[in-house]
Amino acid sequence: MNKKALLVLSIGMILISVGACAAHETSERLNKEPEPSVVEESLPEKDGNADIPSAPDPQPKGSRQVKMNLDFKPGFHISSEEYKPLTIEAKVPAYSLNADLSNIENMDQFSNLTQEQRAMISKNGFVVTPTDSQQLFYIYEDNTYKKIPGFVTADSVLQLYHIFYDYSLRNLETEFLCDDLNRLNESMIRELTNEYQDADNIEVKDSIRKMLGYFGVAGLALGQELPEDFPAEAADLARQEYDLVQAASGKAASPMFGFDIEYSLFKIRGHYTRSDELGKYFRAMSWYGIVPMPFYDEKGQRDEESAIRAIVTVMALCKAPADSGVKLWENIYSTTSFFAGESDDITPYEVAQAVQTVYTNEPDMNQIPHKLEDFYREVEQMRNADILWKMEGIVTQPQMRFMGQRYIPDSEILQELTEPYKRPFPCGMDVFAVFGSERAEEILDEIYQPKQQWDKYEENFRKLADQFRSQTVEEQTGNLYNGWLYCLKSLTSRVDSGYPLFMRNTAWEDKSLSTALGSWAEIRHDTILYGKQSGTECGGDEPPEILGYVEPNPEFFNRLLWLTTATRENLSDRGLLSDSMKYKMLDFEDMLDFLKTCAWKELNGEDLSLEEHYSLLTYGGTLEYLSSSIAEASDWYLVESDTDKHMAVIADVHTSDSAYLEAGVGTAAEIYVAVSQYGKIYLTRGAVFDYYEFVSGERLTDEEWQEQLKQNPPQRPPFTDSFMDKTSGGEVPVPDEPYSTGC
Repeated sequence: MNKKALLVLSIGMILISVGACAAHETSERLNKEPEPSVVEESLPEKDGNADIPSAPDPQPKGSRQVKMNLDFKPGFHISSEEYKPLTIEAKVPAYSLNADLSNIENMDQFSNLTQEQRAMISKNGFVVTPTDSQQLFYIYEDNTYKKIPGFVTADSVLQLYHIFYDYSLRNLETEFLCDDLNRLNESMIRELTNEYQDADNIEVKDSIRKMLGYFGVAGLALGQELPEDFPAEAADLARQEYDLVQAASGKAASPMFGFDIEYSLFKIRGHYTRSDELGKYFRAMSWYGIVPMPFYDEKGQRDEESAIRAIVTVMALCKAPADSGVKLWENIYSTTSFFAGESDDITPYEVAQAVQTVYTNEPDMNQIPHKLEDFYREVEQMRNADILWKMEGIVTQPQMRFMGQRYIPDSEILQELTEPYKRPFPCGMDVFAVFGSERAEEILDEIYQPKQQWDKYEENFRKLADQFRSQTVEEQTGNLYNGWLYCLKSLTSRVDSGYPLFMRNTAWEDKSLSTALGSWAEIRHDTILYGKQSGTECGGDEPPEILGYVEPNPEFFNRLLWLTTATRENLSDRGLLSDSMKYKMLDFEDMLDFLKTCAWKELNGEDLSLEEHYSLLTYGGTLEYLSSSIAEASDWYLVESDTDKHMAVIADVHTSDSAYLEAGVGTAAEIYVAVSQYGKIYLTRGAVFDYYEFVSGERLTDEEWQEQLKQNPPQRPPFTDSFMDKTSGGEVPVPDEPYSTGC
């Protein structure tokens, strides 16, 4: 089954109920029908305000059966309106820089810049230097105070979207999904315990016992106590597994299932280190997402024991009362799918369809082994995963996962461009080269040289390039994760002669790739639980005293505006966005619309108005206000977590033999850009990501990464040499009369 079909089947939601027609219930927190212009279907409700038919009387012991009712709904995308790219004709008047920068009007403001940095400005029209600022907006606020013309970067708004995305996701997890997960796991243990007591068939009873152990591990991860009637053998297996989960030390054979599991994936990372509750949620969801129920073994032979476990699990899920079974599963899966995409592996819903076909609408668990031949005929029609680890001992055959990790396109790219012995580690540049960046391809050839490492690289690369470059806009924007990547793609295109001087060189292309990669590291950080890894301030025709300039890429700002609007509308329509957060997002959208207008005017050769310059003057204060309010703090220094106050985050994006490719951002970097306005040239300053990518012997948390940056930071990727001077230029001097808002 292809990915497009899965979109319809899985996120479209098959409603399975017990005993009667409870399939169309909707939950309280998702009870508002979405507007047709935004999405096609709403998610199910949490506690059912709809009329729910009474369940039939329980069956006598020994004859427990499952009545299954499947209902397919169409899937949804971020928006029913496909994004339409802008038509842009750049007409910026040509200008040039003197070698000594003597024609820059305000050069005397920047006595902090070294000769090397001035030389890079003379050559490329800009330079990037490191700072120790913990957030990008601090640089813009310093601009305001010191009356430095600001350069509004794509990085600065991408950082704000990251803050929104990350805080929205963790709030949903804390307020809704943690509770749902606890209730779902308790329900599965309860149903499987009943089935275990009633089972007559030895094979089935053994499979139920192992699945009790499986959900027992998740229960222990969540801090739950195993019930008194929990089978002793299953409890022993669960505790053995949980010890390995807690240790998170690396690949080992599972005492419960026999195949290898990469236990290091259970190390709590991302924003899940911020509270005990989120840490427990991370481990339990990771267990659901990582541990498979394969239908075949490593040699391609049927694994009927594992298949029975999958069938038993699905029947138990279907048998549980809807409010404590299927609906909870749907609430968790559908909400997280909107953020991070569809499961890369077969879902319980797909198996449920096969179970209904083979075992009728009222299957008896004791009869499972007798129709496995028919069941495997259904399995043969099921899809395989797209992201298959190239690691010995790790099962890659078609498999069901209870809450599978999600297909993300960049992981497929990284996976297909690795080979365990010749090229065990990919690089982030692979992703944007496949997406279509000419400069990324050049950097791969010049610096990373994968074709020399592995003779199959070029062949695999071209297949991936054909696959991803031929996708429609709709295919590229099916969820928030993909929509975010779609925004980043607009940063990596080459520009023509109508663009400003500083954009027409390879150094700017490299800087733009660094921006895209920095934001990519943030989205991988935000979705580290769900994404499947690859493995091998406040407040005339004359020019204003302090000028501002926006990175002239209106297509980027337009895409991010579209994504932000669609994010707000979808979450709001599903009852997953508070009114206060909704108004903050509306403010963010207004800001993006304003920046798009400024960028458009700049490319059209128009000067910005006095009002626009004054708005840009206080851009740092606006950024801090939005960042703080999204993080639910009145000021950034009041953000509760010290880790969250620091923009430096890290994510392991690929595994190879107990080593991990890490992608992350460090402290804020500053960018000095020479721009032309009102017929004169001014030096502006903005803030950008400082991107890192390196191989680590352990999976890093944000806390460990922030400490490493202080003590022993790794080398930056070599492609950054073209635009970045690695030594700080020091502080820009404070003027005699610094700017004051009067606040």
